[in-house]
Amino acid sequence: MSDQEKNTENLKEVQQVGVIVKLSRPLLWEDVEYNELKLNFDELSGEDIIDAEGEFIDFVAGKRNVLVAFKNEHPAYHAVLAAKAAGVHPNFMNKLKATDFMKVTGASKRFLNRMG
Repeated sequence: MSDQEKNTENLKEVQQVGVIVKLSRPLLWEDVEYNELKLNFDELSGEDIIDAEGEFIDFVAGKRNVLVAFKNEHPAYHAVLAAKAAGVHPNFMNKLKATDFMKVTGASKRFLNRMG
């Protein structure tokens, strides 16, 4: 098998797995230690996307200068969407270190850009 065929095979495996974000340090959440987050954006349903908007509104409650109309550009919406894709509560994202938060929300933004 050529190197190009191997690379293509590995790419297919990665696409099937989803996006895996290795955390800079373990995070303990509800008695579970997380070392990485597996974000399965491709497994989200339409209902998940609709629910994410409501969860985003709850997530930013009391915050200033948040316009729901521009949610696709807001890191909090990206965090809520990533939480959906990872199967964790959105408040989990608040506990991530900044670098990990940026990796996770960046993956959400790339997903949205790919779809839009």
